[in-house]
Amino acid sequence: MVSIDSKGKTVRERLLKLIYFFAEKGKHSGLKRVALRARLFPIYQFFCKILYKIFGYLYLYHVELPVTQKCNLRCKHCVFMMPYFEAPVDFELDKTLKYMDRLFDSVDAIQIFRILGGEPFLYSNLKEVVQHAIDCPKVRTVEIVTNGTIIPKQDILETLQNPKLKIQISDYGELSRNRDSIKELCNQNGINCIVRGSDEKNWFDPGDLHFRGRSKKELKKQFKHCGEICRNLHDGKLYFCPRAAFGTKLGIPDVESDYVDFTKERSREEIRKDIYDLNQRNYLLACNYCDEGTEDYVPIPVAEQLPHKGN
Repeated sequence: MVSIDSKGKTVRERLLKLIYFFAEKGKHSGLKRVALRARLFPIYQFFCKILYKIFGYLYLYHVELPVTQKCNLRCKHCVFMMPYFEAPVDFELDKTLKYMDRLFDSVDAIQIFRILGGEPFLYSNLKEVVQHAIDCPKVRTVEIVTNGTIIPKQDILETLQNPKLKIQISDYGELSRNRDSIKELCNQNGINCIVRGSDEKNWFDPGDLHFRGRSKKELKKQFKHCGEICRNLHDGKLYFCPRAAFGTKLGIPDVESDYVDFTKERSREEIRKDIYDLNQRNYLLACNYCDEGTEDYVPIPVAEQLPHKGN
C-alpha cells in the first residue's frame, strides 16, 4: 500500500469514474446487458483490486439493503423470491441501522446504496433508514426501488428531496398503477425520480432452488458469465448477490465463506479484508442453486403474477 498524494487521489477518482461509466452502461442495455455485464465484471474486479492493494481504498459499486419481505405483488420470478416467504417480515430498525453503520465504517466508498423490499414503501421505518444512508458521507447515491403501486406518505417527502437520493420506479405496466402519480408527486416536490421500463429492465429466469450438481470448473465458468456487481446486506450479513442472500432463507446452505458477518464483533481490518475477498470471489456455493450465467438463464415476461393465496 502506498501513501496517497494529490496525484494518487486523481488516479483513484479516474478509476472510480471508469467503474461508474461501464456499470451504468451495462444497466441500460436491455437484453444485451447480461453479456455486457459478464465482459465488464473482470475489469471491475481488477479496478477494485488496484484500489485496495495499491491505495488501501475499499470500494463497493452497488449495495442493496432489503428492509422488508412484504410486497403487494406476487411476481413469479422475483429475484428476491418474495412470494415464497410464508410469513414475510419487516427487518428491525435498530439492527438494520447497526449493520449499516458497521458496513459504512468498514468501507471507503459505496457508489450506490439501494433500499428495497419487497416493496419499501410498505416499511413503516423507511424514513429513518433513508436518512441514515443519506447522512453517511461515504455513500455517493441513495436509491429507493419501488414497484409503482404505493404513493409515498407526506411525512417522508422532505427526506426524499435530498439531491443525493433517487427514486427508481420499476414499470410493470398496469401493475404499477400509481406510477404516474408517484412521478408527478416527485416532480412537484423536487424529488429525483426515474422510471425504468421493461425495454431496459428485462427479466431472466434463474430457475428454482434445487441443487444443480455442477463441478468447481463449471461453477467458475458460470460465475464468470454471471458478472454480478451488486452486493446484498441482508439481516446483518453482506452477501455476494441477492440470490445467495434470500436463497439462504429458503433452503440454500448458509456457509460462512459466502458472506461477511456484521452480527459479530470483529476488528475493522478483519472485516475490510473479508469484504475485499468476497468482492474477488470466482464462484459461490449458491451458484449451484441458480442458472444465472448459464444457457438456461433466458428472458421471461416481466412481473408475471402468481395467484394470490387462497385463490
